[in-house]
Amino acid sequence: MTTAIIGTGGIGSVIARQLASGGETLRLSSADIESARTLAAEIGRAAVVAVDNRDALQGADAVVLALRFAVLKGVIDEIADPLTGKLVVVPSNPLASDAQGNVSRLLPKGQSSGEVVAGWLPAGARLAMAFGTLSADLFESSSNRSPEPAVLFYVTGDDRAGEEVERLIRTAGFEPARAGGIEQSGRLEVGGDLHDLVVGPAEARSLI
Repeated sequence: MTTAIIGTGGIGSVIARQLASGGETLRLSSADIESARTLAAEIGRAAVVAVDNRDALQGADAVVLALRFAVLKGVIDEIADPLTGKLVVVPSNPLASDAQGNVSRLLPKGQSSGEVVAGWLPAGARLAMAFGTLSADLFESSSNRSPEPAVLFYVTGDDRAGEEVERLIRTAGFEPARAGGIEQSGRLEVGGDLHDLVVGPAEARSLI
């Protein structure tokens, strides 16, 4: 299977490496083309660098939009037509930081990023919020844990999207756990009760 990853910063790079190690073929795109080329060279034959974001979607079964929340809508608008019929996975947290490192939330309290992103997508795109529940370091260190796998929580309101994102989560070396519909995405974000939790399947079920 082939997944497009748009955004090759901290979290995008980790997701790409883990999916590739699980056997996924990748098409990478980034505003920083050199970072995409460096990542593709590191991964090897499983990854190719696309010409641009629209090109990244050619032949891809799913797309991970590993982008800062502030630029997400602009990229979705740019690639809207090819997203119809595809699984769209969004790990982004609705946060921004200033030059002093102070973090602020970009959405009003109580408004979930999942519902906002769903409103930006074209009809027919299948959204799952996933891969943003762990920081990049935790994501890398917790994947392929043995003997009991670590859980990666996700949310979606689409059963088919759920099946598809569960395949990707397992490919990345985790056990998937659905935490509800898109409106529950706040639980996965920074500050949410399921964020940065490294737990096994039994504990995950009790938390959900």
